Amino acid sequence: MWGKKTLKNNLWKIKRGWNCDERPPQCSNCARRQIECEFVHRPPPAPSINVSAGAPGQLASSSSTNRTASSSLFVGPLAGNPVVTTPSGLQVSDLELLHHYTTVTFRTLPSGSPPDSPELWQTQVVQLGFQHEFLLRGILAVSALHLHHLRPNRRESLALRASSHQTLALEAFQDALNQVDSSNCVAIFAFSCIVVVLAFASPRNSKSIGFQKDLFDWFHMIRGCNSVLQTQWDAVSRSFLAPLLKKGMLQDTAASHRIPDCGRVTDLLRLCGTERSAHDRETANTYALAIHELLNSFTQVSLLMDRRQDFVPVIYVWPVAIPHRYLDMLRDQEAEAMVILAHYAVLLQRVDDQWFMQGWARYLVTQVDAALGNEWKEWLIWPKDVTGALSPIAIGGDAGRSLTVA
Repeated sequence: MWGKKTLKNNLWKIKRGWNCDERPPQCSNCARRQIECEFVHRPPPAPSINVSAGAPGQLASSSSTNRTASSSLFVGPLAGNPVVTTPSGLQVSDLELLHHYTTVTFRTLPSGSPPDSPELWQTQVVQLGFQHEFLLRGILAVSALHLHHLRPNRRESLALRASSHQTLALEAFQDALNQVDSSNCVAIFAFSCIVVVLAFASPRNSKSIGFQKDLFDWFHMIRGCNSVLQTQWDAVSRSFLAPLLKKGMLQDTAASHRIPDCGRVTDLLRLCGTERSAHDRETANTYALAIHELLNSFTQVSLLMDRRQDFVPVIYVWPVAIPHRYLDMLRDQEAEAMVILAHYAVLLQRVDDQWFMQGWARYLVTQVDAALGNEWKEWLIWPKDVTGALSPIAIGGDAGRSLTVA
């Protein structure tokens, strides 16, 4: 607070029609008149945000050891979509993203909670994001992708904003994974849920050249988060994210005749008896475990649908539960592994009405169909029928996804 003497000096200067020119360390007007300058008592200015076209979101700072200090929370201007910036440096475009998230996007995210309890994604995760930059950037990236889906005329600029926030979020997230404790484990789990949306909603190159790198990145990211969080399970299970955990841990049982399509999934066990699998017990066991976990996912989803409860979180448990060796086989495009993936796409088809999942199930089955020989086509009849993948033609436009092996 300024003292009475400073206030008196200010009134005296205003009366005479001149004011402080704010040239540090003391303004020239005040020095010339030997008046105490209030500018001397002001706190030093905060570090300025210096955004360049080549490094969006970078903060000019003398500290290079603190990631929070070395990167601005807001990304810089984008070509064709100038960012509205207030005189204080506030970027309205990122406020738009946060506003859209807290009023619209949060309703589209699976929560495991009753529909009349929106607090999880709308308020609690956002409040947690203010303490963890990677989570807040993830929220802004999801919001940008949702707007990208809703506003075709702004897709290019929104895709760039989403990509900028997502890149910086993942960098900070990797740092957090190296130091997991009770102070950040809930934020890590929240971000792992957001990664699902980011992986499926991000625009893809329509050129198909193999199995998609981003899909494997998503599988490994979710599995990695699950492994890390095992060490902080008590803290996460007592947090506001407990409903999501409980949904993912469901192990209810039911008679097979009550589960639609149960026979089609169990029929996959015949893959374990193929000539290639029969001579390799480890391979046969890997396929059997992957199929067993897929059957469990079908069972839990069916039971939750019968109860009219949110089943979406359960669908994303399968990538966590499958053996790691199955991922290796999938990366190598082993035919049996790809057939099992096509059947998992049937589950993904049940969430095709979600904005971030549209076209994914059909695309995966289409790519599997294009990659396999004619001797495997019979195995794909049902997945193709359910997903609408009637021919191995790459999906264009926004649904076009690039499948690339790392």
